[in-house]
Amino acid sequence: MPKTIEEIVEQLRRDPGHPVRATLGGMTVEVRAVPDLQEVASAAELFAAIGPWAGETTEEILAILAKARAQGGHRAVADL
Repeated sequence: MPKTIEEIVEQLRRDPGHPVRATLGGMTVEVRAVPDLQEVASAAELFAAIGPWAGETTEEILAILAKARAQGGHRAVADL
């Protein structure tokens, strides 16, 4: 178990996906790495990176949504 903040940071650098538990100053803490929010792209940027949709046309999607609205917007979910 790491004993210093520096050891915690080093362990997080090796494996940022797993939080690190340590006892510091008599208190057990868990530290995790979080993504830099400045690096996160907007939804528009992500959709632009994915590219155009090659499935249903806009008209087909609108028809699907209109049908769902007409049915009350609810659907059965099996086995919950």
